[in-house]
Amino acid sequence: MPAERTFFVISDQHLGGSPAVDGRVGFEMCPKPNREHLAHFIDYVRDQHGRGRPAHLIIAGDLVDFLAERTFASFTASDDEARRKLEAIMCRTEEVWNSLENLARSGVRLTILLGNHDIEMSLPGPRRVLLDRLGPGRVEFIYDNQAFRDGPVLIEHGNRYDPWNVVSHHALRRIRSVASRGEDPVAFAGPPGSQLVARVINAIKETYSFVDLLKPEEAGVLPLLAVLHPASLDDIRATYQARKQMKEIAFDKNGRPVDPANIAAKENSLDRADREMVDLAVELATGADPSNIASVDEIRDYVELWQLARERDEQRQLERLYRAMRARATHTWSTLDVRTEVDTYLRPATAAVARPGGITTVVMGHTHLAKRVPIGNAVYLNAGTWADLMRVPEGVLRGDEALAKAQLRTFSDDLRRNDLTA
Repeated sequence: MPAERTFFVISDQHLGGSPAVDGRVGFEMCPKPNREHLAHFIDYVRDQHGRGRPAHLIIAGDLVDFLAERTFASFTASDDEARRKLEAIMCRTEEVWNSLENLARSGVRLTILLGNHDIEMSLPGPRRVLLDRLGPGRVEFIYDNQAFRDGPVLIEHGNRYDPWNVVSHHALRRIRSVASRGEDPVAFAGPPGSQLVARVINAIKETYSFVDLLKPEEAGVLPLLAVLHPASLDDIRATYQARKQMKEIAFDKNGRPVDPANIAAKENSLDRADREMVDLAVELATGADPSNIASVDEIRDYVELWQLARERDEQRQLERLYRAMRARATHTWSTLDVRTEVDTYLRPATAAVARPGGITTVVMGHTHLAKRVPIGNAVYLNAGTWADLMRVPEGVLRGDEALAKAQLRTFSDDLRRNDLTA
């Protein structure tokens, strides 16, 4: 019989991004207090292993966040530039890497999976930096769309089931082949969710410091982005078009991507739901019919409008913000209950449990929302995140419009001051 062992699964550390300096908004999603807690946890895992029970730490994707590193890009195709970004991340988050190195040296098995914010880590240069930094030990780095499987346990990041964040691993293989030979980089834009971060979210973060906490990056966030910064509407529409054209957009009945060559799958209910979010984004940004594609460059953003709202149209601004946040809540935030999960992730987890082979535990990350959902005698878990989270006004989640608008009035005042500490 194999020796009893303990799996520790964490996900979505999002190490990276510069800290706030001289009053300017920083881009780090996992600030120093979070990193210190993370380092202590890694040390705890090492200590458990030292007490006689074999321990295995699995990091289920998005350990680092290349999207938060300057120069911002949806994908850093240059092997040298990607290596430089990873080295900079490690330098600024040294406490975590020191703990990981000590853990690996102590004999604890360490497995790192690829997510969707750290796909550059699979390139030859960053991969070598990663393995050299961790040093000798039982270290495994899993990429190329593989999951981790050990007996009844199946672990993966989860972005494979999210049409906005599916990664084309076919393209990544070509890029690695070229990079390993020092040839010119292959053009690759990254998944639509990453394009949304690079084109819209990073561009407005200095005005709205919380905007990069709107995870995952998918259609439900579009109306809110359009309300906050109407001038980004053209980029919002462009990322939606990238989503429609994305390879691997066809999904089977169990939510798994199929037919990687298909770039024109017939519209399904998921596509229609995304289209509704884009239409709402256009309406809230412009007050116009969704078919209107006129430029919105001269439309003021939410903060500017709210500064005028007490004198002119406070209720209208609150209505716009409420509709946008309510759409997001219906799309994702309504699943904050740890006992529930959206079908996007629960369907493939249920299918995995139903297959022959004895899987009884499925673990994902990606959404930043911790979950524990029974599937018969099996269980689906989501590891949540070590990055900061955003607290949503209770009235928005409950669909109580009067309560929500009262809370959003305070939120809007805080937003104008960029004060989101409450």
